[in-house]
Amino acid sequence: WGQVFILDAIADYNPADDREAQSIVERVTPRLAHANAAVVLSTVKVIMKMLEIIDPEAEIVSVVTRKLAPPLVTLLSAEPEIQYVALRNINLIVQKRKDILKQEMKVID
Repeated sequence: WGQVFILDAIADYNPADDREAQSIVERVTPRLAHANAAVVLSTVKVIMKMLEIIDPEAEIVSVVTRKLAPPLVTLLSAEPEIQYVALRNINLIVQKRKDILKQEMKVID
């Protein structure tokens, strides 16, 4: 649970520039593969916040966006409580980044 608190603190942090935001995204991205759903969702929160700061044309945006969908879809096969939280988060994420689940639509159908 310590990781969740650290990730939440990072989400509240405002990076000085685009490069620092990219560095944060690169460092937290491996946490998307964590076994704990709270760590995964906190990581998604950090990444979504940093993507608002990073230049939309930067290559890292498309790379990271593709990496976000599989962990979120995986959470949909967890316990019902986690599924609910995952679906609520997916709903919010899709409102900001409509193409995030483009590769995963077959799973959701």
